Amino acid sequence: MNAFQAEIAQQPAALRDLVDRYSAADLRTPAGLPRPRRVLLTGMGASFHSALWASHLLQARGIWAIAVEASELLHFSRLLLEGMDCVVAISQSGRSAEMEPLLDLIPPTLPLIAVTNGSDSPLARRGDVVLPIVAGSESTVATKTYLNTLAALWLLGQMWDHGERPDDRAAITALAAAVEHLLANAERSSEILCDRLGPFERIFFVGHGPHVATARQGAMMMGEWLKRPAVAAGIGAFRHGLIEIADERCAVVLLGAGGKTATSVDALASELASYGTTVLSIVEGRLEDPRHPSPRRFDELLSPILDVVPMQTFIEALARRLEIAPQFRRIAKVITCI
Repeated sequence: MNAFQAEIAQQPAALRDLVDRYSAADLRTPAGLPRPRRVLLTGMGASFHSALWASHLLQARGIWAIAVEASELLHFSRLLLEGMDCVVAISQSGRSAEMEPLLDLIPPTLPLIAVTNGSDSPLARRGDVVLPIVAGSESTVATKTYLNTLAALWLLGQMWDHGERPDDRAAITALAAAVEHLLANAERSSEILCDRLGPFERIFFVGHGPHVATARQGAMMMGEWLKRPAVAAGIGAFRHGLIEIADERCAVVLLGAGGKTATSVDALASELASYGTTVLSIVEGRLEDPRHPSPRRFDELLSPILDVVPMQTFIEALARRLEIAPQFRRIAKVITCI
């Protein structure tokens, strides 16, 4: 078992560890923060994808929220730091290249919530409130840290919406069991995905709203581990140009079937099929017919925690099938260059 496989397998336990940790009284400090009106979320890579997802979560809870990559805040978007009630900065290491200089830009009077796996990092030391990711060590693609970041941000959003409730932690525990079930059946689902997607050099991951974060995470993992390019896009953006590429030589992975934007997802699936495009749909981590998905068990905003799991196992399995060395070639776990 390579390190990527091992870290994928550890995800259910990591989610349960987070729930146990967040049950402790000393981790309820976010409740002491007033519900914000305007929130800026930032991060890079998988951390930004979680920020993007969380911006939709907070908007659904009636909070104005925007997600901006940390590099863009440094170079072009510093003005966004003005007029905010708080900043949520997300970094697995807490010390990535963009994060340290960004911390110098955040006014000391602007509350900073640090979401990090690095308990002794510059980000953790600077944060007014620290939300630990509780994922343990991780050396490859963001797996445990990604799922646990989403879970921590979910609990923060729920706390701001209605205060602390045991039911919210119970929802994460139920998700851990669902992830465990997906992993128990991963060999079969990965085989299907490898057979269906493996032959294609052009793969698109698309969805609306919070599902765009999952699409971006899937495309990034393709490059990180499989060394193959993939494109992530919102369905609207896909329809406004990229759909011209759709034919029998490409594949599209749809996210969001059976949810709030089901009509749009269904229409795109039918249209792509008419072009001979291979279309797959992932719903709560299951491979589904986008036109006839099974009923959802969880809040749609929680489904990205499940939807990313088959992407992880597929990418790892295809890399082994293609005998790609299980390692990074150009980057390290912590990026040190801006």
